[in-house]
Amino acid sequence: MKKLTLFFCVLLMISCQKELELVKANRTIDSTVVDHSPVYIFLDAKGKDTLAEVNRKNTIGTTNWIFNVDKRLPLKVAIPEIIQLQERRDKAQFHKNEEAGNFYSYTDSVQKTLAFMPFKEVKYTYNSYFSTIYIKENPDYHLHFQTFSVNFKLKNKVSVDGNEVEMSELFSFLKDYTTFAGEGKRILIYLNFDERLTFEHYLSKVIELKALENELVAISPIHFIYDKKKLPDCECGM
Repeated sequence: MKKLTLFFCVLLMISCQKELELVKANRTIDSTVVDHSPVYIFLDAKGKDTLAEVNRKNTIGTTNWIFNVDKRLPLKVAIPEIIQLQERRDKAQFHKNEEAGNFYSYTDSVQKTLAFMPFKEVKYTYNSYFSTIYIKENPDYHLHFQTFSVNFKLKNKVSVDGNEVEMSELFSFLKDYTTFAGEGKRILIYLNFDERLTFEHYLSKVIELKALENELVAISPIHFIYDKKKLPDCECGM
């Protein structure tokens, strides 16, 4: 695996001839993805503008797609590109493999190896939507769930259902809170991210919180990337 990882990293640098900094996290979700092809999303700075440069020239529709996303990209730049790629793949009529997945690549900072997080089932909402609005609009679906809305903000701040929590204590807080707060229901945790946060902030927190998942606790596959200025004037629990 180490040889394969080293080969992949060298191939990444040689084939692209561009700098791409991967997200770092302290655990591995998936260490091996077979039959894959790459998608590169680079950071392209032009003056004061930060743009995403997408290279998917070597993608094959029937394979697993590995998304190599520069960790420095703000979500407002990276996520629209990722959504477009998801939609393009879903709408493809030819050379399609329903079992093929989408994966984010990242570096396991403990094992010093390449790791992957599957996200084929993830659906992004963008700009003017927030999880508490979604929950209120879909009461029947959430009838048998105890829900929690986690909101990641600028300046390393985070809240749970509108209550501020220290970022360093978020995982333990949710682990303890969900243990006794379920009242016999399954726990469904929604994640919200300010669009000005970086892709590194997003992916590292998703990887961290997915460790909470078990038969009673789930991270919702709907991820909310919001523009605070475009959210409706509501009791959003931010």
